Amino acid sequence: METATTSQADLRRRIGRAWRQLRRGAGAVGVREYFYGGPDALDMALADALSEIYLAGPLRMGDLAEALQITPASTTRAVNCLVEKGYVGRVKNLDDQRSIKVSVTPTGEARMENIHNKIGLGLNEILSEFSEQEQNQFAHSLERFVEAMDNFVEDQATPTMGIANTDTMADASGFHTDLDE
Repeated sequence: METATTSQADLRRRIGRAWRQLRRGAGAVGVREYFYGGPDALDMALADALSEIYLAGPLRMGDLAEALQITPASTTRAVNCLVEKGYVGRVKNLDDQRSIKVSVTPTGEARMENIHNKIGLGLNEILSEFSEQEQNQFAHSLERFVEAMDNFVEDQATPTMGIANTDTMADASGFHTDLDE
């Protein structure tokens, strides 16, 4: 039984390291620069907001915040930045005069088309190293991971989005030690 526990701890450490590398590793920096870089570089939060507006069409601020799973204040900051860059504009909501919608400008549309093209080309190249079966398995596993993460947050989050009982979770996951190295 000790072998299974050690194996599970090792698996959690490997997943923790991979997760950290995806978020912060040297490779991730290069990928971010490739997809979102250039003279008018966007950070990932702004790119996510612009992409959501681009794909969903004009959105109310509250709907954008919900789609991005961020606070209204964070949504406002992101939209303000995108407005300053000329990528989005605010328009009156014809259905509700008390609210506004955010829509992509032609400049923002061109920027998103460029980003989406780069992402498509980059993913094609990255995924070419995997068989079709491996790609399907990876997609399925990643989707399940995201769903499990959402469930975890929904089940464990406090009203301030803090996590309940972090000591127990850090010890059980093996992430705490690994991420603090």
